[in-house]
Amino acid sequence: MIKNKKTIKLISIIGVVVLLVGLLAGFVVYSFAQNKVSKILTTEEAQKIVDETFESLPGGFYAKGAQMIIDNTDIKVLSVKEGLECNLELECSYSALDVKAVATEHKQHIIDSAYENYKIEEAAGKTKSSTKIRQKIADTFAAFLETAEPISGTTKLYLYEVTEGNFVLYLSDEAVDTCTGGLISVKNMFDSATVANYGGTVFDITNDTTVTTGINQFIELRNYDSEKPITGNFLVRWIAEFKDEFYRNFIEGGKWKYLLEGLGTTLAITGVAGLIGVLLGFIIAIIRCTCQTTGKFKIADAICRFYLTVIRGTPVMVQLLIIFFVILLPMGIPKFTAAVICFGLNSGAYVAEIVRGGIMSVDKGQNEAGRSLGFNFPQTMWHFIVPQAFKAVLPALANEFITLLKESSVAFYIGVADLTQGGLKIRSITYSNFMPLIAVALIYLVIVLILTRLVGLLERRLRKSDH
Repeated sequence: MIKNKKTIKLISIIGVVVLLVGLLAGFVVYSFAQNKVSKILTTEEAQKIVDETFESLPGGFYAKGAQMIIDNTDIKVLSVKEGLECNLELECSYSALDVKAVATEHKQHIIDSAYENYKIEEAAGKTKSSTKIRQKIADTFAAFLETAEPISGTTKLYLYEVTEGNFVLYLSDEAVDTCTGGLISVKNMFDSATVANYGGTVFDITNDTTVTTGINQFIELRNYDSEKPITGNFLVRWIAEFKDEFYRNFIEGGKWKYLLEGLGTTLAITGVAGLIGVLLGFIIAIIRCTCQTTGKFKIADAICRFYLTVIRGTPVMVQLLIIFFVILLPMGIPKFTAAVICFGLNSGAYVAEIVRGGIMSVDKGQNEAGRSLGFNFPQTMWHFIVPQAFKAVLPALANEFITLLKESSVAFYIGVADLTQGGLKIRSITYSNFMPLIAVALIYLVIVLILTRLVGLLERRLRKSDH
């Protein structure tokens, strides 16, 4: 009968798992099956999107170089057809000026001319202006454009349906360069300028903000992102957005190191504070139990009771702020040390009550047996009572350690670079709330689950030894 029940239970579990996997697989297949373009645009509709996108590239009044290049660019949509990855493929013709060749040949001369004008005005005591630098570069560049060779050809552009009926033109750096004769290449050439020649002397311009700003603003782009748009149904978009957020919050710039370093700090605080709490808790528990049993150490017992009342009656965060800012900061004590002391004192109060309860739960006959064997009270406590009490309270102490781990998360209030602070650091850089905070919560959860599992194993081991 028992075997049949176990078999039925196993079959039920397997059936549920298979059903859930089947439903998930069906949902995924259905989602990707729906991942089709909602409609095929006409060439006129596609042309409008292409024109609006390219016309919006120059960054306003300042980007005269980009505006000149776009003004000399003509793109025509020849045909539209459905492509891969839920996009529309546009067959286009283009005609433009070979601005890349112009910039390659004359870039340094254009920069030198603008820098010479800048130095002359500076010597005359005129106000420095990046606008004048930009204007001079634009004028010189426009003169050379008159000699530029025309280029033409055909290329493919791609429209992505980011939401139903809403199409976005995907422009890679290569696509922009091809259609405009080298807009991105020209921008990169001028942005990377480091020197200028004036009066036969070569000057390093990298630290001259006025000059570099004027050069960089000569070709300024807006509404432009070379990253492929996120397309498809909500599942596809969610996966893509999740990957992008994960990379931005943890991989890019090695931000995951903030969490790793913070985790090390959190474990160090928890470990040292836990040790202090256990030692302090045992001492206080023994003092209180001795006073209750023999009437000795009344003054020490009164001090211990006052300590327990204060610590257990006030929030740990308030204790941390008082201990650091009021007591230890004027003494020059580091933040980490202050956190360890605070959490150690806080944990000691709870450990003391746990241990005291364990000692008081030991049968009085154990004390009498020890005394009958010739042991005095301290020896009886050490050899008979405390070992039995420790075994009884060990699971509770382990749970107190788990609680201490979670409570240590408030250490960031005094600037300790713990795990919580690591998550907040990432959040301050990326302005993302979900990923960093969820990551911190999951790390705490995993550690607590591991410790809880260890406590469970410990409790089962102790129950076996009881038998």
